[in-house]
Amino acid sequence: MKLVISTIVSSIVIFLLAFLFYWGVFSAGYLSSFIHIMRGPEANTLWANIVGTLLQGFLLSIVYKYYYKGESPFKEGFIFGLLIGFLVSIPYVFFMWANYTVRWKGVFADGIGMGFRFLIAGIVIGLIFGKKTEK
Repeated sequence: MKLVISTIVSSIVIFLLAFLFYWGVFSAGYLSSFIHIMRGPEANTLWANIVGTLLQGFLLSIVYKYYYKGESPFKEGFIFGLLIGFLVSIPYVFFMWANYTVRWKGVFADGIGMGFRFLIAGIVIGLIFGKKTEK
């Protein structure tokens, strides 16, 4: 049951933080160089974003479930989110900058936003799983 709850809650957190991040960063102009590689509003595929976010929440939750120690939920969630955030966002920044005609500031901002979303999702997942109880 914790897996289902953490999947749903972490997916909602990731989705909302992504919405707030991209809305704020686009309005600040950091991602203006991304416009040419993005779909236009008429071709928006919100359903694919929802499915992708649910998969992120599920996969993060399943990895956490099998590898957490069950000690401090906040600390373990923080470390998990930080490590996953680094694992995903740092290579992403280099791959995006190397392969697309985008400005480095936008890619760097995107990577920071991605890492932050995984960090917060990791904390949420850790708090949902809590401490392990002995059976």
